[in-house]
Amino acid sequence: MSMTDEKRRRPDLSAVDQHLLLTRDMARRHGVDLSVAMYQGFLTRPDFAAMVTRCRECQGTPEDCREFQEDHQNATAAPDWCANRAVLEGLRDLV
Repeated sequence: MSMTDEKRRRPDLSAVDQHLLLTRDMARRHGVDLSVAMYQGFLTRPDFAAMVTRCRECQGTPEDCREFQEDHQNATAAPDWCANRAVLEGLRDLV
């Protein structure tokens, strides 16, 4: 079973957990390590919580996000519909 199939089959994840993982994985696709960003002071915990909230409220669906991530292992830009696009683009060259 692929990692993507495993994520799709995780009904035990809460909505917050699901969007936390989507946010983290989207950042990774952009070469951004959110833990490093927080450690270096570029991102606070409240900033990260706001990213997860924006993800939960995003016009793109979790499936849209997963499909984008599957097709873009190393993304050059976040999709237009990504609620965290500006943050990811801003962090890309910092961490």
